[in-house]
Parts: sequence; structure tokens; C-alpha cells
Amino acid sequence: MRRIVVTGIGAISPIGDTAQSSFENLLQGRHGIRPIEHFNPTEFACKTLFASQVSENLNPAALAPFKNMEDSTRTKLLKKLDRHQLFAMIAAAEAIIEAGLNTITNEHILHRIGVNIATGVGGLNSLELCAGKAANGKKQSPFGNLMFLPNLAAGYVASHWNFGGPNNSHSTACAASAHSIIDACNAIKSGEAEIIVAGGAEASVTPVGIATFNAQNALSTRNNEPCAASRPFTHDRDGFVMGEGAACLVLEDYDHAITRGAKVYCEIVGFGRTSDGYTGQALSAPHPQGLGAQRAMQTALNMADINTTEVDYINAHSTSTAADSIEVLAIKNTFAEHAKHISVSGTKSQTGHLLGAAAAIEAVFTVLALKSHTLPYTLNLTPDNADPACQGVDLIMQKPMQKPVRYALSNSFGFGGTNASLAFKGF
Repeated sequence: MRRIVVTGIGAISPIGDTAQSSFENLLQGRHGIRPIEHFNPTEFACKTLFASQVSENLNPAALAPFKNMEDSTRTKLLKKLDRHQLFAMIAAAEAIIEAGLNTITNEHILHRIGVNIATGVGGLNSLELCAGKAANGKKQSPFGNLMFLPNLAAGYVASHWNFGGPNNSHSTACAASAHSIIDACNAIKSGEAEIIVAGGAEASVTPVGIATFNAQNALSTRNNEPCAASRPFTHDRDGFVMGEGAACLVLEDYDHAITRGAKVYCEIVGFGRTSDGYTGQALSAPHPQGLGAQRAMQTALNMADINTTEVDYINAHSTSTAADSIEVLAIKNTFAEHAKHISVSGTKSQTGHLLGAAAAIEAVFTVLALKSHTLPYTLNLTPDNADPACQGVDLIMQKPMQKPVRYALSNSFGFGGTNASLAFKGF
């Protein structure tokens, strides 16, 4: 069976415009939550007035892959891209360049490199603009549907870098980019490709994005204290904070990576995908006992052929909603007595919830935590405000934890009862 390793990472997030800067700011307790900038939420009956947003000072012209383009070419391309596609191209470029894929010219090798970039809702802002034009009888742009179709982010990345391998996208809510990573692993294991650029991109801080989640009472409305709104595992959490950004990992066959002298971050040794399949369940809620999540973690452990006692860290899905305690229950049922020794953190406390890109950015954080032996903590969580229902695991709070990690899991669960868990091993 082929082994899968990570040879490159990239990210653009509310807390950094690279993977490394995002992780460093994560450890320093910085967040990207501030008043919504792209529209006036009060004009759209939004109860939430804030979100976790990529820096308003972002200059794509200074970042790969755009910085080396001619000005006219860059200008034309940027006009055609939805915000989530822009993020995808930036995150993918960082990962691709770091892995050394940008120097490959051999056509056979390029045809063995694929792209799989997920998104929860695709180009929501562009779709809203197209819908507005349609409602008012205005002429559409010929690029309109190319800006909101979910698979076009992956298409743009593959086209720009001349990658001719499998080209896919997943749209499975908050587990989407975990599914992209899993399918990328399967494509490499099956011999369909040697390398896959996998991840996710999202930009859903829009009138429809905020208003519809508000209608479900899913978003925090802590408008007087937005910096404390994303607070996983606390007893007074009141909903998640919408986030945006993208993250990508270069996944590669181990032998191929070693032969070409690539830098290796870690190994993906297992993964699990499940459905709650629970009759009567609200599709926006997990199984009340977390059975689907539990089976996803157990499947990942079984594939990795490791004991529960060998897992040292979990980057939890932990959205700052009622479901946090269900995930903790699933962890305790999976790991039994060892659960209290597993360090757990919720990094959405600083990035917000990137929906379809959440699993990818959290996978990047897990990779860097493994490499640095430094585990991020959950912002806004203290011993005094921790939810008693979230006890029984080693919640990391108030500062990062220095800890060698043998194996780590990254969990992602989405609307529709879809669950995914990724198992990483330090290299």
C-alpha cells in the first residue's frame, strides 16, 4: 500500500496570508474577527454584525501566483475571479512552490499531478450578484457562472500550473476539504496520481451567507464583544463566527517524494468518513450521541493501525455551538480512559469557521503542530468558563502547549450528518 506524505502547505486566513504566519499568529492568540466590511449587515436583516475576515489590506499583486504576471494579464484574471477562487489560487501557489512543483516541466510528471479543492457553497457573493441582475432584468457577464461554480477554484489552479491529473471538488459542507484530502489520498494510493494539491476555499461573508445562518440561530450575536464571540467548549457559547480563506496541502506518494528529494512535513496514516444516518435528525445537527463522529475517528485509527493510547492531540471541529459537547462525548467514547490524556484545541476560536475550507486550514495547523511540537490553544476558554459537559479531555487553554506528538487527529463534521477524521503521524 502506498504511503502518503505532506510535502507542501499553503494558506490565506483571517490571521495570516501564509500558512506559517497563520500558525504563528494562532500561537500568539491573535484573531481575525471584526465588523463586517464588504456590506452593511443591517440592510439585510442580519443579526450578526461581525465575521472573521481576511485582511482588508490584502494585495494579490504582491502574492504568488499573481506577482509574476504581466499587469494586463493579472488585471484581466482578477476581474474574473470570485473571492474564494482568489483565496484558492493564493493558498495553492504557496503549497505548490514550497513543494517545488513549480519547477517541474516534464509533461509526464505534470499529468500525474492533480488538484482537489473543496468549497461549501462556491462563489456565493458572485451568485448573489448574478441573481440580483436576473431579478432586475440586467445583462449577465459571460464569466458570471464561472465565478460561482464550486469546481472552478480547482480548475483555475490546475490550469495555471498545467497539472493534468485528476481535477475535482467536494461540496460537503464543513467536512468538504477533509473529503478532498481523503479522495486525494485514495487517488494516490490507487496509482491514479503521484501528487495531489488538496484543500478548500470559502468566502461566504455575504448577505445571504450571514442572514441564512442567522435564521438558523447558528451564528453568535455577541455584537458588543465580537472578539470573544468564538468560544468553543465554554458554557456560554452562543454560535459560530463566519470565517473566510483557503488552505492547501500537497499530498504525495512517499517513494516519489523521497526520490525527488522533497521536504516532508508528516504522513497521513489514516482517515474515516461516515454519515450519521440518524432517523429524525435535523440535518443541521449531529447525532445526539456523536455516533457518526465516533465511527469516523475509529475508522481513521483502524486504517492507521494504531492504538487509541498513541494519539496525543486532536484539532477538534468545535464550532462554538452546542455540538461541541457532542464531539467531546464522541472523543471520550472512542478513547475511553485515554481521552483525559489527549490534548484538544478548537482553532476556530481565532479563525472563525471557514465552512468548506475549515478542515483544510485545521489540517495545516495540525501538520505544523506536529512539526513544531507546539499545540495551539482555544482562545476565550478558561477553567472558569469551561462547559462541564466538555470535561473529560485535556482542553488546551490560555497558552500553547509544548508536547511531542506521536499521532494527531483533525476532525470535521458538516450539515447533512457528514463526518470526517484525518490521522497524521510525525515524520
